[in-house]
Amino acid sequence: MRSGLFATGSSLCTVFRRYTHSYVSRGATIAMEGTVEAPTYQDAIHRLNSTQSGFKALEERRSKGVKLNSSSKEEMRQWIRRLGYKVSDLDRLNIVHVAGTKGKGTTCAFVNSILQRYQYTTGLPRKVGLYTSPHLAAVRERIRINSEPISEEQFTKYFFEVWDALESTAREEGIDPALKPSYFRYLTLMSFHIFMREGVDAAVYEVGVGGELDSTNVIKRPIVTGITTLGIDHVDALGDTIGKIAWHKAGIFKSGSPAFSVRQLPEATQVLEERAKEKEVSLTIIEDNPALAHVAIKPAEDFQRKNASLAIVLSQVLLDRLAVPTDHELGSLPKQFVEGLESVVWRGRCESKVTGKQLWHLDGAHTQESLEVACSWFGRVSQDRDIPCALVFNQQSTRDAVSLVKTIHHTIYDNFKLRFRYVVFCTNITYKGDLWKVDLENRNVDPTTLKSLTLQNELAGVWHELDPDAEVVALPSIEDAIEYIRHIKGGAEEISVLVTGSFHLVGGALSVLEGDNFALANSTGE
Repeated sequence: MRSGLFATGSSLCTVFRRYTHSYVSRGATIAMEGTVEAPTYQDAIHRLNSTQSGFKALEERRSKGVKLNSSSKEEMRQWIRRLGYKVSDLDRLNIVHVAGTKGKGTTCAFVNSILQRYQYTTGLPRKVGLYTSPHLAAVRERIRINSEPISEEQFTKYFFEVWDALESTAREEGIDPALKPSYFRYLTLMSFHIFMREGVDAAVYEVGVGGELDSTNVIKRPIVTGITTLGIDHVDALGDTIGKIAWHKAGIFKSGSPAFSVRQLPEATQVLEERAKEKEVSLTIIEDNPALAHVAIKPAEDFQRKNASLAIVLSQVLLDRLAVPTDHELGSLPKQFVEGLESVVWRGRCESKVTGKQLWHLDGAHTQESLEVACSWFGRVSQDRDIPCALVFNQQSTRDAVSLVKTIHHTIYDNFKLRFRYVVFCTNITYKGDLWKVDLENRNVDPTTLKSLTLQNELAGVWHELDPDAEVVALPSIEDAIEYIRHIKGGAEEISVLVTGSFHLVGGALSVLEGDNFALANSTGE
């Protein structure tokens, strides 16, 4: 059932301007201005959405070659100052900082869950903060305290504290009050403020993009840093080789803070080691923890064991810093580690669910490497079932969607000898009638392309060439796609469905399948 507020596709073009600006940095945007009396959660989300750069502005920046640079971190420091903090104040949060291409969110969730188990048994840490992205159902999923997403009331309160502080200090300093941190940077700023105000004494931070220039990278003295598996993604910002990407990821290394990485490709390892030496950081490359053979992590896949192994090391370093005894025995893990790893609920990542005759498999993979992993998981769980398979795909960003679709076809058809009888390409609009769930509204895509289904029709044509016998359709919304799958053979035929390509798609699909607030449960399954 739908609840809450919705946005129409036409709002994609809404821009709130009072001043003319010759230049706006990549990390800032011209947003709404002003506050409201007795603000609501919807008021906060509308203003937050106004901090999205917007398709037109992004295209202008791309054409001019405007990218994030070192000044973006100084901007972030100035915004922190305008909230009344020094950057060094963030050290009180005892931060675990995690970068990577694949698995960084899951690794953060594992660390959070382990720390939560120690809180239950020892009372320490007293409050655990978790900051991750993207969200699946509601933006407040990104900011959690003791595994619970902050409430609508908390989000609204703290959102407007930050908003009002930025506007009042802007006027005092002669700055246009409409100039705000862009969407992710605003949320990062909010998370710092919330965790400081709420007395969080251990915080786990997932990097947004890269590391070196990321808005989370104003953290001066993290307790420990970690690098998950690296791959090619965000090439416009990070570069087109694994070495260039590793350089950015290693930007989170800080002198005096130990660093750990899962085993990487040789080129990436070399760059990580060079960066660690340059920054005078102790870097350790870890192997899979053998004790995980006796831990029921989900899914029980090699990539998940890498994430869990890194989480174990990061958690141990933080717990040692907080003087929390962990009682490690050779070849085994403490009870709290095992329970923490086994109890994580991190939705939209290799997730399975059943509705009627449909066996849904959902993963927000959106790079070549992550799609290979997600499709291999789907292939393994589907290859022994004598039922037809279906694909629902969306990827609406600047990534090469055609190449990603070909990766899916190769992995499923060539590696597992399976095929999709039904293939659906949809937009990232949540509901029929051009309605977005307001927390999922995306103003950074071309509204004209969405309306005309340009990309969806192109992908349908590509797939028809790859498999002329498949039934392929292009549909205008995620809800249309879900209904199409549900009505195959009148809903009477059992079918195995893979939903992948973006977290926007997976979050929208789960919103349609379960209702808008599906992802707001405790992340440790409690």
